[in-house]
Amino acid sequence: MKEQKSVRNRLFKTEKVELESHKVELAIGDELRNLASKTGDAFDKVNKELDDAFEPIRRIEKISESIPSKLDSFKAFTSVLQKMEQQFQDDNQKLKSAEQELGVKIPRPKALDQAVRQLEQFQRQEEIFRREINEFNKASKKYR
Repeated sequence: MKEQKSVRNRLFKTEKVELESHKVELAIGDELRNLASKTGDAFDKVNKELDDAFEPIRRIEKISESIPSKLDSFKAFTSVLQKMEQQFQDDNQKLKSAEQELGVKIPRPKALDQAVRQLEQFQRQEEIFRREINEFNKASKKYR
């Protein structure tokens, strides 16, 4: 009888220990699930923050696709300007030749004076265009 009691006590104690270990295991799993949930929430926040941070960059990239790689009309402008400069030189030379042939000073025609003022304005504008085109090329390289 004493042996039976001893055996029952051992069985009872063993069962008790097993139940306690089950409770500990459940507690460990619960905390891990809670942390997994918090980690998931933190992950979602980081993911959204990154998406939001990239949004302006994506817009810049989309807009940058429309930046022209070169400005074609400047070449046409300089070509016409060179012709205007050459015509001015030719007209000036004709005036000097006429003065030498006649031996008198001929007043410069008003049309030539007006054309010279326009030519000078276009030459100044060409310099401005060159600076602005260089600035554009520098700036546009950042976005290509």
